[in-house]
Amino acid sequence: MRTMVRILIGLLAACLVAALVIVLHAIAPDDFTTLSGVALTAKMARLAELTALTATLQSIFVLPLALIGIVVCEVHRVRSPGVYGVLGLVIAAAGFWLQYAGESDAATIVNPYAAWAYAIEGVAGGLAYWLLAGRYAGWRRGGGLVVAKPFPIGKPRLPISDVTDADPERLVATGKR
Repeated sequence: MRTMVRILIGLLAACLVAALVIVLHAIAPDDFTTLSGVALTAKMARLAELTALTATLQSIFVLPLALIGIVVCEVHRVRSPGVYGVLGLVIAAAGFWLQYAGESDAATIVNPYAAWAYAIEGVAGGLAYWLLAGRYAGWRRGGGLVVAKPFPIGKPRLPISDVTDADPERLVATGKR
């Protein structure tokens, strides 16, 4: 149960961070520096609203792909932030391609700015998931987290011979004197 809650919280954070990245690519951060007081509060509220709406729409597309990747990473106990960043990048690239495939001939999303926005969004979302959930990946029977145990280091065993000096007949038979 704790694993499922951890995964859901990680997915929620990943969707929100990815949505915030996309919204900040649409709304220039310079717009916030010139405002103050009520105008700044209204602009921040609009930013939060757009982020929530974008996260909702993105989650519809992201969840099926992300759940496949998460299950694979959980089963194989993958805890590397790079893997989750690449997974987010692959999901964002798939979203970029689907956006392009659904366009008409008049307008296109294919341009360097949009490609970088999607790439940064994917990596940021993947790293946000890793930060909250991915670095604890892995479960075992009973639902608990897997804890790595260090390899036990013990004293080296000395080879024991079955032939001793007290048994001269065996020494003669084996050719050792």
